[in-house]
Amino acid sequence: MNPREKNQTEALAALSAADRACLERLAARADVSPEVIWPDVWLYGLDDVEEGIRADIEADEYFKSNVGIDNAEVMAEVRNLIAVHGKSNR
Repeated sequence: MNPREKNQTEALAALSAADRACLERLAARADVSPEVIWPDVWLYGLDDVEEGIRADIEADEYFKSNVGIDNAEVMAEVRNLIAVHGKSNR
């Protein structure tokens, strides 16, 4: 175990009961185990990870009812823009 992993493991073991409960709640919302989400929490903090999880959930809900743009359609538009506005390097 490298020093970084050791520090993460020690920090996880030293969490207060309140922080442990918050970590478990976040893990449940993200549908992962607390150990899986812990490295992100350790790096970015509970608040930032919670915000990211909330944003992911909101995006998933949005795209359930709002179909995104088909990749083929986007690529065709990009090719058209390049053909019209692109400059040759030759």
